[in-house]
Parts: sequence; C-alpha cells; structure tokens
Amino acid sequence: METKIRKTIYEWLPEAIVNLDRTTATDYEVIRSVSQYSLSLLQKNNGQKVIDVFKIINILYQEEHAYTKHCIENEFICNFIENSPALTLKDYLYDMPSPLKEAFIKTLIEL
Repeated sequence: METKIRKTIYEWLPEAIVNLDRTTATDYEVIRSVSQYSLSLLQKNNGQKVIDVFKIINILYQEEHAYTKHCIENEFICNFIENSPALTLKDYLYDMPSPLKEAFIKTLIEL
C-alpha cells in the first residue's frame, strides 16, 4: 500500500530514492534516503535543490499526522542534524519553511 510519504517522495524527489526498492521500502527508509540525498547535495554546494527538498518535506510535515511528523523528525531531521556541519545547518535554517524550522530546532534541543 502506497502511503502519502512514499507517493509524495516518488513523485517529487525520485532522484533521492534511486537505491530503494519501491515495493518494500518503508516510509522511514524513504525519508532517511531523502535526508542522505540532502546531505549529498550540501557537499556538492547545491543549495537551491536542498531548499526545494526542505519545501517538499515541509509540505508532508504540515499534514499534522503524528506518524508522518515522527517519521520526518526521526529520520530526516535527526540524520540531517547529526551529519551536517553546524555552520551549514545554521545557514539552511534561514531557508527552511517555518514549521520545518521549528521542528529542526525542537529536535536539536532534544538531542
């Protein structure tokens, strides 16, 4: 069964999940793959594409479903915080949509 997370990512960010099996990948694996993709974009200095990823993740995050929020907080935000340089993270916080930025800061404090 295709979930909202998988459907959205498959449609808007197919390049972020090229290494996943679409039939067996969980939502958590999909979101973690998007996080890894974002980190690789940062290393390539592709800031605009990272901002586009933030916008798509923010759309999912704003759905208000606890499962979706937990998935994004646990797999996208935590992975992003743990694996991106502090200065880069600070720079991109300014480019994040507000709800996603609040979730990043909340998760950062909790870590």
